[in-house]
Amino acid sequence: MSFCRTFSFILAILLFSLPQDYLSANPVSATAPDDSLRVGLVLSGGGAKGIAHIGVLKKLEEAGVRIDYITGTSMGSVIGALYSIGYTSDQLIELAKSRNWEELFTEKPSRRYISNYERLFDDRTIVSFPIRERSLDLPVGIIKGQNIYTFLSRYTWPAHGTKKFSDFPIPFATVATEIETGKAKVFRSGYLPDAIRASISIPSLMRPHTVNDTTYIDGGLSNNLPVDEAINMGSDYIISVNVASPLMPKDSLKAFTEVLNQVVSYRINEKIESQIEKSDLYIRPEKTNAFEIIDFDRVDELIQIGYDEASVHTEELRKIAEAQGSEPKERRGIGNYGALPFNRVIINGNNLVSDEFIMSELEIEEGFQLTPDFIDDKISQLYSTQLFDLITYRIQPDESYYYNLHINVEENTSDIFKVGVRYETQTEASILLASQFRNFLFNNSEFRMDLRLGNEIRAMADLLRYGGLGSRLGIRSSLLFESENVDQFTDGDRTASFNFNHLRMELSLGNYLSSNNLFRIGVRRDVLNHTNKINDELIVATETDHQSLFFRFTRDKLQRRSFPNSGARIMADVAHSGDISLSKINYFTAGGLAESFIPVSDEITIRGLLFGGFSSGDELPWNSFYSLNRQDPVYGFVRFGGLNRYEMTSRNIQMISTGIQIEPIYHRFINFDYYAGRFLPTWNLNRDNITHGASITVGALTILGPVELILSSGSENSLLAEIQIGYKF
Repeated sequence: MSFCRTFSFILAILLFSLPQDYLSANPVSATAPDDSLRVGLVLSGGGAKGIAHIGVLKKLEEAGVRIDYITGTSMGSVIGALYSIGYTSDQLIELAKSRNWEELFTEKPSRRYISNYERLFDDRTIVSFPIRERSLDLPVGIIKGQNIYTFLSRYTWPAHGTKKFSDFPIPFATVATEIETGKAKVFRSGYLPDAIRASISIPSLMRPHTVNDTTYIDGGLSNNLPVDEAINMGSDYIISVNVASPLMPKDSLKAFTEVLNQVVSYRINEKIESQIEKSDLYIRPEKTNAFEIIDFDRVDELIQIGYDEASVHTEELRKIAEAQGSEPKERRGIGNYGALPFNRVIINGNNLVSDEFIMSELEIEEGFQLTPDFIDDKISQLYSTQLFDLITYRIQPDESYYYNLHINVEENTSDIFKVGVRYETQTEASILLASQFRNFLFNNSEFRMDLRLGNEIRAMADLLRYGGLGSRLGIRSSLLFESENVDQFTDGDRTASFNFNHLRMELSLGNYLSSNNLFRIGVRRDVLNHTNKINDELIVATETDHQSLFFRFTRDKLQRRSFPNSGARIMADVAHSGDISLSKINYFTAGGLAESFIPVSDEITIRGLLFGGFSSGDELPWNSFYSLNRQDPVYGFVRFGGLNRYEMTSRNIQMISTGIQIEPIYHRFINFDYYAGRFLPTWNLNRDNITHGASITVGALTILGPVELILSSGSENSLLAEIQIGYKF
């Protein structure tokens, strides 16, 4: 290759590897002239209250103050780091306003990417505990930090190749606390997302973060206002901004969390006083004291508080700008991220999960151009397999002027105990106790045990064995016992009832590790028993033990199971009992469901559903009938407004439903739905005997799961009211 072509190639790489105008707008170092006043900006931690720092930065820009160094702790580290690599205050304001902070501080994987097997058990519980040494324990942190780490990696993309933080447009340093010694650790180099993530690791709330074999927690515990570090970097004038919570008077300490907060605040406030004394200009936005560290939904207020408090010092800021002798260089901000020419993926940290499986999830091929959007999507996909506790990545150039994607994984080897709660008007309260064990009996396996207590009892033991994570296939064996009080209706009147006791043993083969379409085929043995019978001669379900073969197809792309506002699900289920399965009874069932949620705006979603089911044979077990308004083991919870539970149970069903979902406030919903269906003893396509229904639902997604108040009416009942609280299980 000629010199000119080589030079052109390298130049193209440089242009594509950085945001547009990044180099021209942001020189490698913002070192001030020797005779100029060097200003160090110090930003404290304080959780959501640290968003007020953005307002302070906005005022400093307007006053013409040139910031020569930045140090920060915790949330001050996040804001300070982003500003130091080139973001403007306006860009930070836009980022803070547009970001869904609630999703950022949750660990729920994207439902689009979780495996078919995990999706079977998705959205059922509200709290989980690790199982260690055969006993329950508390997690080391409520938040593992995957979403936060991905956020930091994305927005520090321009700095991935920079090792020394002093080489940023504004030299930067951040502080974390070594968990073993309690000593402060000052990060001046390394990988910026690692340094920030270590600094924001609030004890108990966020899992400690490990960098180079040393584990760190929140820097606020050792130095929440790192003025000394700004001085050591070369500052001769310090502007410090403190949004940390002050110590509370004893009359205000009325709850456990408040006492715990006070204990943590002792350490923070003990050292902060000496740092304040070394500050030349101390900005204390005291109005932030009225906010909690989790008030990320009050971004506008916090930014304004920071701006207003800094504006009190307008005259002092003007004098600082004059004393600096030179104006700050123009900040054009961070433009669109460029695409990087890709060479290869380097994977570290995996022992159980093969490189082949990780590569198959990433779906990266030679010739790809790496972009933040692409990487975010693939990391989310890999994390959603739930085989990993944490996935971190870094983009680095190689010797050939291409870029390698370095991925470090921490495998999920935890055993977990989970709890779910639910209340329904008709079945009242129930509780779910669920446990999950990885590699419990042998490697490459998952073992689960569930126990549902309440009006309905269900116990399950489930084992999935896969032959290596390079394959999507798995063999699933399960043992299920359920007991349910069933009412049987004829022409709208209750004519019989019984207690349905059911033991099922099942063996199936399917692509359980895939996150796309699920195909499974298997054989099962059902042991049936009816007790507490009323009008035994009218009970239509058989209680004859039998074997059957089954095939099931599922495509579930709902964005979430409760109140989804996008996605679709398609299901088909076929079962046969007869001579081929060596069974005592003959029957055949085939059913299918298709449901779609189409967003027409951010607040409005249209829903449509088709559901049909057919059966043949003289004897049919209860669990093969089609029954609405209850949690069905195959189709989930299918609602029909204006009907009581079990009221229209039938051998054959034809049903349509449509509705509109309105989300006027985030995670608050109003649903209007219409239903029409035919519930038939024998299959036909006539247009008579149509049952109609309609419902209005007011609901919300809460810490306890979905909460729903439902009013419905139809051709069978004039008005029904019900309350449902919690996930359906």
